[in-house]
Amino acid sequence: MKITPLRSVTIALVAMAVASYPSITQAAKPSPSPSVATTTGKQAPESADQRLADLKKQVNLTKAQETKVKPIVEKYVSDRNALNSDTTASKSDKNSKKEALRKQYNSDINAVLTPDQQQKWAAAKKQVFQPKQAAAASPSPSANKK
Repeated sequence: MKITPLRSVTIALVAMAVASYPSITQAAKPSPSPSVATTTGKQAPESADQRLADLKKQVNLTKAQETKVKPIVEKYVSDRNALNSDTTASKSDKNSKKEALRKQYNSDINAVLTPDQQQKWAAAKKQVFQPKQAAAASPSPSANKK
């Protein structure tokens, strides 16, 4: 079989198309949004500004409260992100440290909030975590198949 110039050009075009296919398909896929990233188990680093904005919206912080809460939120987010990126700690060790951080954060924030704001914040947190708990409690569809 003799390779003619037309065949060699055709082979080169097919080879280039096959080689570029993975990069074309990657470019066509949009990157997942942060909400999608959290459902896959891998969380994007959390923003202190976003957490503060959420808290302000949930409990209507005053300017004075915002000033007191901001360093608490920044420290919590910084510590939490550092813990998430720590590759030396075991999963159970990370989980216990996250729980301790969360308890300290909740205690520090509650010390700044009024009793009414504390109730609003507790209700907002419950609403955020309720879908996760319901999803964890319901068995997966693949578990029912035999």
